[in-house]
Amino acid sequence: MRRDIPLLLLALAGLFPVVGCNRKPPAPTGGAAPAAPKIMVVKPEQRPIKRVVEQPGTVQAFEETALFAKLPGYVERIEADPNKKDHAPHDRQIDIGSQVKKDQALAMLAIPELDEEWKEKLALVKQAEAEVIQAQKTAEAATAAVAAAEAEVAVSAAGVDRAQALYERWQKEVDRITRLVGGGVGDTQTLDETKNQFKAAEAGRKEATARLTSTQSAVKKAVADEAKAAADVTAMKAKLEVAKASVGRLNALRGYMAIKAPFDGIVTRRGVNTRDFVTGTEKAGLFSVARIDPVRVVVQVPEADAELVAVGQDIQIAIQALPGQEQKGKVIRTSWSLEPGSRTLRTELDLRNEKGIFRPGMYVHAKLTAELPAAWSVPAEAVGKVSDESVAYLIEGGKAVRVVVQLIKGDSQFTQIRRYKKPGAKDWTDVTGNEQIASPAAAVTDGQSMP
Repeated sequence: MRRDIPLLLLALAGLFPVVGCNRKPPAPTGGAAPAAPKIMVVKPEQRPIKRVVEQPGTVQAFEETALFAKLPGYVERIEADPNKKDHAPHDRQIDIGSQVKKDQALAMLAIPELDEEWKEKLALVKQAEAEVIQAQKTAEAATAAVAAAEAEVAVSAAGVDRAQALYERWQKEVDRITRLVGGGVGDTQTLDETKNQFKAAEAGRKEATARLTSTQSAVKKAVADEAKAAADVTAMKAKLEVAKASVGRLNALRGYMAIKAPFDGIVTRRGVNTRDFVTGTEKAGLFSVARIDPVRVVVQVPEADAELVAVGQDIQIAIQALPGQEQKGKVIRTSWSLEPGSRTLRTELDLRNEKGIFRPGMYVHAKLTAELPAAWSVPAEAVGKVSDESVAYLIEGGKAVRVVVQLIKGDSQFTQIRRYKKPGAKDWTDVTGNEQIASPAAAVTDGQSMP
C-alpha cells in the first residue's frame, strides 16, 4: 500500500471545503408567535354611507362632423387659413389643426354646368319681369278702353234722348196739322212735309237706339278685355315667381359648392386635395371638424353603481396627461340604459375648454361620491366571503353562527346590511340592530366558541 495516498486525500480535502460549513445557523425557536387578531363584538347601527365610485374615462369632442359634398364636382381650391399668414406658402391652406369658425368655407367646388344653368334661369327671370310689365301696360290700356266705351255709351244715350225728343215733336206736329187740314185750315202739302220730318225723326231715333246698343256691347267687350289683361298680369307674375323659384333652387345648390364648417372648432381630418373629383359618396368625407369647447368627459359606470349616478351630481376629474389640473364638475347627462355588452352606464359631464388644453382621447380618472340614506351598518371587516356568498357571524349561545347576508352598499369602513338567513332557514330575517356580530369575519369560524 502506498503511503502517499493519505497525503493526497488531505490535499484534496484542502481544495474542497466540507459541504454545509457555510450554512447559516437555524433561527432560534424560542421567539414569540404572531399575535392572533382580536375579535370584537359589534351591533348594527343606522348609518348613512358615502359611496365613492372611481372609474376611468375619456375626453371626447362635444360633437364631430364629417363634411361631404352634396353635388358631384371638382375641388376648385382649398381655402386659405387666416391663422397661417406666417406659414410657408405651401402650408397656408385649411388643413388638420386649423381652427375654423361657423360657416367658414373650407373648400370650393367647381360645377360649370350648374353655373350655366343658373345664368339661364337668371335670364328667364328678366324675361318674365319684362312680360309682367308688358301685361300691366296692356291691362292699363284695357282699363282706358273700358272708360272710353262707357263714355261713348253716355254720348249714345244722349243721342237717343235727343232723337226721341225730335221724334215726339214731329209726331205732335203731324197731329196738329192733320187736325188743321181736317178743319179746312191747313193744306195737304204742309201735312206731307211734316209727315216726312216725322219719318226722318223716327229713323234718327232708331239710329240713335242702335248706336246706344252698339256702344253698350263695346263696353262689355272692353270690360272682358280688361279682365283678360288682368288675368294675363296675374299669369305673368306667377311665371315670374316660378322663374325666381328656379333661381332660388339653383342658388341653394350653388351654396353647396362651398364646403363650410358647421360650428366653431378644429379640423381633425382632411381627405381632399385641389382638383379632386368628389361625388358625395366618399366613406370618410372631405373634412372632419370637431367642436372642442366644451368637451365631453365620458365615464362608464358599472352596473352595481349605476343607481348612484344622477344628473347634477358632483364629479371630480383627474387627467393623466395634465397632472395637478384636477377639474370639478357635475353630471350633465346619462344614457339611462346600460350598454348591453359591458353592462355599464354611460355618464357624461362637460368641461369648458377655451384654451384647448383638454384634447379628445385623453385618459381621465373620475371620482363620483354619492351619499346613501341611513341603513343598518356594520364595520366592513365584519362581512366576509364564503363560496361567493357574503357572510357574517352572529353570536348565539356563546358560539359564532355563520349566516348569509344580503348587502345594500358599503364604503371602505362600513357595509350596509338589509337582512340575513340562518343555516337551514327558508326565509330571510330583517336586521333589527339587536344582533351581535363578530368582527373581523376573517378571524372567525363557524361554531367557534366566543367569550
